[in-house]
Amino acid sequence: MAADRRTKYTKTVIRQALFDLLEEKPITKITVTDICKLADINRSTFYSYYDDVYALLTTIQNDLFENVVLTLTTENWFADLLKLVDQNKDLCRALIGPHGDSSFIRQLLYLGYDNSMKFWKGMYPEASAEILDYAYAYMSNGTIGVLENWVFSGYKQTIEDVGEILRGLTIHGLDFMNAGENDKK
Repeated sequence: MAADRRTKYTKTVIRQALFDLLEEKPITKITVTDICKLADINRSTFYSYYDDVYALLTTIQNDLFENVVLTLTTENWFADLLKLVDQNKDLCRALIGPHGDSSFIRQLLYLGYDNSMKFWKGMYPEASAEILDYAYAYMSNGTIGVLENWVFSGYKQTIEDVGEILRGLTIHGLDFMNAGENDKK
């Protein structure tokens, strides 16, 4: 039992060290030594869990992907997805920030593709597959832009406010800004 807590703690400090370093420099410039110094662990401890810095990042990303995929299968997937982002602020700040991993963001974008296509085909049965693809590219990149803005603002708004902004822009487009109440956020 104590070993499990120790393992969890060690993985947490390693993960946090990586996040802190990603705020300062790109993954290509981060070394195992950098992580070990910041996490206050020795290299053998790091290597007992991960092969290298990229294996650590891949493990973290895969854990988040699994959670996102599970979230997309729920009834309230949109709200649940926003909660997941809110619960993983440190990861999102590191991966969406200036030294983040753009391939990770692109992979995240397309995790919601099937759900969106299924939903939109029901709402817009006359829309061609090509138009639906363009709509998804527009909406998903806009969503990432809103999330990036939220991250860069230091999470100034609550996740509920961000969800309302995304819902409003998705459903009403730029007319959402005419509601007046949104200027206060």
